[in-house]
Amino acid sequence: MDRPFDRRRFPRFARSRGLALDVVDRWSSHDCYILSPSADVTRWVDAPPNVRIVVDLPDAYLAEDFSIRRAVRGVAKWVGGESARPVASYRRALERLLQRADAVVCSTGDQAEAVSAFNDNVHPILDLHGEFPVVEPSGPRSDRLELVWEGLTATLPAVSAILPALRSMADRRSVCLHLVTDLEAPRYMNRFVVRRTADLVADWGVPIELHQWSVDCLVEVAGSADLAVVPVDLNAPFAAGKPENRMRIFWRLGLPVVASSSPAHRRAMTVAGLGDRWLCDGLDDWRTCFESVGKEPARLSEAARAGQQAAVGPYADSALEEKWLTVLRSIGLGPV
Repeated sequence: MDRPFDRRRFPRFARSRGLALDVVDRWSSHDCYILSPSADVTRWVDAPPNVRIVVDLPDAYLAEDFSIRRAVRGVAKWVGGESARPVASYRRALERLLQRADAVVCSTGDQAEAVSAFNDNVHPILDLHGEFPVVEPSGPRSDRLELVWEGLTATLPAVSAILPALRSMADRRSVCLHLVTDLEAPRYMNRFVVRRTADLVADWGVPIELHQWSVDCLVEVAGSADLAVVPVDLNAPFAAGKPENRMRIFWRLGLPVVASSSPAHRRAMTVAGLGDRWLCDGLDDWRTCFESVGKEPARLSEAARAGQQAAVGPYADSALEEKWLTVLRSIGLGPV
């Protein structure tokens, strides 16, 4: 439960409801088992029919294109200790588990549509973000534009793709990009060949400040930033299929967000009433958006307030917790 998306999903719901929760690796005598993405699909697919299982699949694995990474995942998870045995096709093993599950929880409607080919009881639910405070938007703080991004070092290539737009802006205005991530991270299977993040961004050509990821650190850095960036690779179905969770975090922290125009980001901007003004399909859009921010700084405050209203309204934890109640009731567990 050390990864953020693990604790922000069912464990946080259980905590809010005062439910007893154990972390286990096999079935025994519990009423229900919620399988996180770390669960061993090769073991749980063999659970007896009377064992109630909910598979939590927050990432768009079913949308992933064929790649070397996907091809070796079944063996890699075995080598890394997440699976009891290797499988030739992790994708097929996952599909079998989805068919076996009593319910499946995912993150988006698009994911739910894909999962519904294997299971009739599918529920899209976003992460619960109660660990982050709601911070009043404050608008631009200085002449230098302070940008912030947060995430795993493995997703840094999406940030590097917008560097030409940042460099163009830096030619006319002082800019600093804050990266809240792990200062050191393994390159393979989240375990092997540790790299320093500073080495990965050394040649980016824009002023950068690195911060070790933690909730407190992200809150602090966001408190001195003007704008959050959430770029994703729109040509990679797995990345483009991710939910709007990062946007919601930054909105909760009082920041406006400029993001790639993925399905989830478009949906979130619509919920916030911001349309496509802060969405980017390509590098030209990122340049245009950064330039408009420089010319109209008041837009930052307007976007931050609209986003925060969405984060504490339609996207509030209370609304998401009701969806978890629906999941439990759908498999025969009464009022919680």
